[in-house]
Amino acid sequence: MKPAYLPVVLILTTALVPAAILHAAAPGHSLSRTTTMPRGVATKIASIIDKAGYRISNPKGPVCSVWLVKDVPIRDKFKPSLSNLYPFTNGQLIGLLQVHPKTGYTDFRGQELKPGVYTLRYGMQPEDGNHVGTSDTADFLLALPARIDQDPKPIFGPQDLSTKSAKSAGATHPAIFSMVTPKGTIKTASVSHDEDHDFWILNIPAAAKTKTRPAKVDLRFIAIGRTSE
Repeated sequence: MKPAYLPVVLILTTALVPAAILHAAAPGHSLSRTTTMPRGVATKIASIIDKAGYRISNPKGPVCSVWLVKDVPIRDKFKPSLSNLYPFTNGQLIGLLQVHPKTGYTDFRGQELKPGVYTLRYGMQPEDGNHVGTSDTADFLLALPARIDQDPKPIFGPQDLSTKSAKSAGATHPAIFSMVTPKGTIKTASVSHDEDHDFWILNIPAAAKTKTRPAKVDLRFIAIGRTSE
């Protein structure tokens, strides 16, 4: 049966001991692969993560690394809208993020994340009037400290998800990474540069699955860069 194909956008930064370079973006950052999983990940979560990850580096060294869930679950018969681009369930586990030392790494809001390992879960921006103009889409990845996020099941309660993510930055606001609008089909993983905003976007063609069949999803999100709002 022919796989379904859905577009998705994911932006992120990665670091770890790399293998072959996949893509060199504009001067400043490059993308490579890693097959070494970070320590400090709960056994149940580690068992469903693809060990082949992605690392983003700058001339000084690794910035961060990202690993995705094997065959990311997606909603069947999903139709994207202007604000909701991705076929994910709120609170579902998408992958892992490792922040490497001495990088001054921040989330999309400019909140600093200390070196360490975080889970990445999908979440929708609240429609409460406090987030108008902060992002073109409502799709985000939220970082949670891996030490407190040990069950791969979705975190359905928005407040619970937000509160746990806020611990990543030691703040009251969750640590977030904005997902961006897909631009055609992604054939090869890459890191691209949005020069207008100085965003570095991670683009990954990811294996996915619906309840009935295998699929593909294009993930794009801003791994490096912050909003001016």
